[in-house]
Amino acid sequence: MHFDRMVGFAAAAIVVAACAGCTAPSDKLASAATAVVAAPYPPPAIRAEIPPPVPAPNSLWLVGHWNWDSQKYVWTPGRYIQRPVPTANWMPGFWEQESPGWVWTEGHWTT
Repeated sequence: MHFDRMVGFAAAAIVVAACAGCTAPSDKLASAATAVVAAPYPPPAIRAEIPPPVPAPNSLWLVGHWNWDSQKYVWTPGRYIQRPVPTANWMPGFWEQESPGWVWTEGHWTT
């Protein structure tokens, strides 16, 4: 039962993060999502995380992700971030296969 609840919370956090960017970008908050690193093979599966209690009403859970350190993938845990404005939505970063390998594109704010 406890494991099922953990998986449910993690799935909900991923869905919220994925759906958070369902609006048009604003010039003020949208930043160019920049590919910053290429890895030779795909990242492992996303780890299930249970977010702690929300620290403030304007907080958004940023789901953890894998980073490439030039030799291996290293997990970066999720954390809360503050919305720059109440209408801001977070477009999460993602790994995508391209010609040089697997490329990470940073997340960014939209409104």
